[in-house]
This record gives sequence, structure tokens and C-alpha cells, in this order.
Amino acid sequence: MAKSLKMRKKNIVITFMSLLMMLSSLSGFAQTPEEKLIKNVQEALKSSSSRELVKYLHDRVEIKLDNEKKDYSTNQAEIVLKQFFQKNPADSTEFIHEGNSDGGIIYAIGSYVSGNKKYRVVLRAKKYKADYKIYRLEFTEDR
Repeated sequence: MAKSLKMRKKNIVITFMSLLMMLSSLSGFAQTPEEKLIKNVQEALKSSSSRELVKYLHDRVEIKLDNEKKDYSTNQAEIVLKQFFQKNPADSTEFIHEGNSDGGIIYAIGSYVSGNKKYRVVLRAKKYKADYKIYRLEFTEDR
């Protein structure tokens, strides 16, 4: 009887520890809205998908391609980005620095490589209603 009680306690402890480990490993997958935005934008850039990228843009967005900076509606931005991606399909892209400011603005800085061209990518986003949206996107070719 004492032996079976010991076994039960041992099984309860093992089950509890297993459950605790499983829950702690799942929390590592949780992402903040800011991290999720940057991850999704990186995936859209990797696939050179203007259609996917515009999902994360604000209704009005400033896009800078090299040294030309213009404001666009979402529809116009999709066309401009589609043309850019057709001329410069992604070989690789990654964000190497991410952060946020006291004013609630998040940013990410990284690289976008296409063929022998490398671009510095900077995005700035802020919260509009419930979601973070990009209000400025820059591609500057490294020379």
C-alpha cells in the first residue's frame, strides 16, 4: 500500500513537471504584435510579394526608393512595390535591428538583396486602432 502511494506521488510529480515544461516551451512561441508585424513583413519581402506587403501598410504610406520619396495610397503603393520587386526579386532579406520609441513608433532596419544589388530597408510603423501599420518604408541601394 505504501509502495503504491509512493508511485502515485511520483507519477503526479512527473506529470506536473512534464506539463510545466510543455507550457514553458509554448510561451517561447508567443510573439508581441510588433514582432509579428516585423516577421510578416520580412516574409513578404523574402517572397517579393507586394500583395502580401500591402496588408501591413497604413492607408497612406511614404515610400522611399533610393532617393525618391513619395506618399501613396495602399493601391498605389502596391503598384510601386510590385514594379520594384519585378525589377529586383529578393534573393535574401533580414532585419538586423528592431526597436521602438517612447511615442509608440516601432522600427526595423535590415537588408534586401537582389542579384548583385543590396538595399538597406527601414520600416516605421505605429498603432492605428488595434493594429500596427507601416507608415514609412525605405529601400536605399548600398553603393
